[in-house]
Amino acid sequence: METLKKELLAMSDAAYEEFVQFLRSNQVEKNNIRITLAGYACSGPRFGLMVDDKKDGDMETVIKDLTFYIESNLYDEFEGFQILSTEENLGQGMVLRPNKVVESDCGTCSSCG
Repeated sequence: METLKKELLAMSDAAYEEFVQFLRSNQVEKNNIRITLAGYACSGPRFGLMVDDKKDGDMETVIKDLTFYIESNLYDEFEGFQILSTEENLGQGMVLRPNKVVESDCGTCSSCG
């Protein structure tokens, strides 16, 4: 039986508009965006976005005029991502979330309080 893969990146129209406004307000004119793993904290993985070009082994998806790149191993680990608008994130700002949530060990490191 074949397993269906989840979408590489999901983004609503509202999230798209907010994301493009964020790019332009920061004088970012390129539309090639890489999703990266920025590291781990006790609350789980942290992700980053950066302007970049496609590299070998990248997966690619296009949403309107934005092209997103994700290393295939990052997709395999987190089963894709979603960008939520401030409204979709209950007023707490735009956010990038993985589809597969990794349980954290929060409270076991010295930086948790």
